[in-house]
Amino acid sequence: MVAGILLATMLFSCKSDIEKIRELNEAQGLPSLKVRNLNGRLTERGVASMKVVSPIMLQYGFAEEKYTDFPEGVEFYRYKDSVTLEASVMADKAVFWEAKNLWEATGNVRVRNAKGELLETEKLFWDQNSRKIYTDAWVKITNKDMVINGEGLTSDETFDSYEIKKVSNSHIYVADKKKQ
Repeated sequence: MVAGILLATMLFSCKSDIEKIRELNEAQGLPSLKVRNLNGRLTERGVASMKVVSPIMLQYGFAEEKYTDFPEGVEFYRYKDSVTLEASVMADKAVFWEAKNLWEATGNVRVRNAKGELLETEKLFWDQNSRKIYTDAWVKITNKDMVINGEGLTSDETFDSYEIKKVSNSHIYVADKKKQ
């Protein structure tokens, strides 16, 4: 009899632990925060440094590795001061990995710097710790004088100074001196 009570207690105890684990696993797959029509500003020392716009932001604060998802696209505008635009980034999708302080933008990714240069790629990472952007994917950079195609890129976070790993099929435009 005592053994039967002990066995029943253990089974109920195990069942509740299993249920708790199941609930925790389900919570990890659900967003802890959902924001629609996000239009937010980040500040540093009271000065607007970045603007973030997205149709939907999903934050997974209960996930084993916490992250924020922008499944319907995102736009970033980085400011030198509250007015001067340093760079902008647009992507079809993006994920921010909190512990790594790392952004992963995918789809139609477009970065424009203060000089007006345009970077196009399918995948781009922004490491906020090292203040670098990089990719191993195909890239295309367009400015008023040339189009540079290649594979792989490393740059500072404002896309002001960059290096393409494998340049290919690029074009330089030379102005016709007779027309000037």
